Amino acid sequence: MKWAMDQLPDDQRAALIFREVEDLSYQEMAEAMGCSIGTVMSRLHYGRKKMQKLLRPYVREGRKT
Repeated sequence: MKWAMDQLPDDQRAALIFREVEDLSYQEMAEAMGCSIGTVMSRLHYGRKKMQKLLRPYVREGRKT
């Protein structure tokens, strides 16, 4: 998955790492990144969408457990 993270712009990659790995709140992320909470939310949204697109070929659709 590192290869997919490397495809993201730096700001989106940082947002995903802060949220998903470091488990920071939006407020903590905004302070660390020097931006507004709205910008944090936008970076997360677009970063997640790009990750979904990149990883979609590796996920089987319709799997039943």
